[in-house]
Amino acid sequence: MNKKIITSLIIIVVLIGGAYWLISKEKLNTNTTSQMPIVTSGENPEPGSEVHNLPVEPAADVARKDLALKLSVDEKSIVIMKITEMTWSDGCLGLGGPAESCLQALVPGFKVEMLAKGETYFYRTDKTGATVRAETQ
Repeated sequence: MNKKIITSLIIIVVLIGGAYWLISKEKLNTNTTSQMPIVTSGENPEPGSEVHNLPVEPAADVARKDLALKLSVDEKSIVIMKITEMTWSDGCLGLGGPAESCLQALVPGFKVEMLAKGETYFYRTDKTGATVRAETQ
């Protein structure tokens, strides 16, 4: 009788272990193959698509508004490709000219890369967007 009980327990343990292995293997396959890719504003967006409505830093939004005004285009047609935190060397965000007086202080802010009318534009901002400058005019 003891042999039958031990054999039955071994069979149950093997079956439970096998079932657990199959279930965990299936979970691994599901997790690695069914994940949706994350869409960013730099991946083939079309004007007016939802990609343009992704949340951005308020300072980057100020830069987009400035570029839209300069190009006479709708803000939604401008794609913010990349926002990089930067620390600028002065109050002119490192873009002051020889005749310009710039506050000499470290200024935290952003470098904003945008795409509009098939061209790439770079802007610099302070952290709040109070100071915004295009790298090229």
